[in-house]
Amino acid sequence: MLENILLPYETSDIYEEEIYGEFENRFEKEYFQQFLRLAGPDALVLDLACGDGRHTLRLSANIGHVVALDLSDNSLKMAKKKCSGGENIVFVKASMFDMPFANDTFDGVWFSQAFEYIPPDKRTKFLTCLNRILKPGGLLYLSVETWMLPSLGASLKMLWGDFRLFCYWRFIKGKPLLWGEYLYYLSSKATQTRYSGWHYHAHTDKRTLRKLLNACGFTISKMCLYDGYVYVSCHKATG
Repeated sequence: MLENILLPYETSDIYEEEIYGEFENRFEKEYFQQFLRLAGPDALVLDLACGDGRHTLRLSANIGHVVALDLSDNSLKMAKKKCSGGENIVFVKASMFDMPFANDTFDGVWFSQAFEYIPPDKRTKFLTCLNRILKPGGLLYLSVETWMLPSLGASLKMLWGDFRLFCYWRFIKGKPLLWGEYLYYLSSKATQTRYSGWHYHAHTDKRTLRKLLNACGFTISKMCLYDGYVYVSCHKATG
C-alpha cells in the first residue's frame, strides 16, 4: 500500500499550486488564516505531510519556526527548492506513522489533505501520537477526505463508488482491505505527472471522525463539510 501512496509523489515534477492552486478552496484558506491567527507569530508548527511545500512557505512567513515532514524524497526536494529563502524551516524525512518528536513539542500541527492515507485501524494510534507531540492546548488542523457530499444523492453515489472499489480489491483481488479503504486509478493526464496507476485512499465520515478526535483527547472548535472534504480545527484538550 505504501508504494501505491508514494509513487505519484516520487514521479511528480509539477507543483500542486499549478494544479489546484495554493488552497483547495475558500474553506481551506479560511481555516489556514484562523490557524495562523491562533498559533501566533512565535509558534513552533509542524507541517505534516508537507508534500512539495504548498503551504510550508506561507506558514514560515507568519510563524516563528516550521518543521516540514514528508516521506517522499522527491516532494522534499521540491519543497526545499520552493522554500529556499525560508531560514526558519527545518525539513525532516520521516513517516507520519513514526514521527521522531518528543512530547509537548509543537504549538500547532497543520495536516492538509493526507488523512486519506491513514488506514482505519491506524487512526487512533496516529491521532494519539499527534496529541502527544502537541503542547497542552496546541492546535490541530485536518482536512479529511470523505464520501459525504452536501446532497444526499451525491453522497450515496460516492459511497456506492467506494463500495464497488472496496469489493473489487477485497474480494476479487484478495487485498486485505478494511471498510473505507480502496484503490482508484490515477491518470497522469488528470494530475499532470508522469505516474499512471492505482492509488490508495481511505474515506471516513463526520460522525466517525468526531468520535475519533474526542477519544484521542482533542476538542473540536470548528468542523464543516465541503466538496468531499471535512475541514476540522481543534486543539489538544487540557486538564
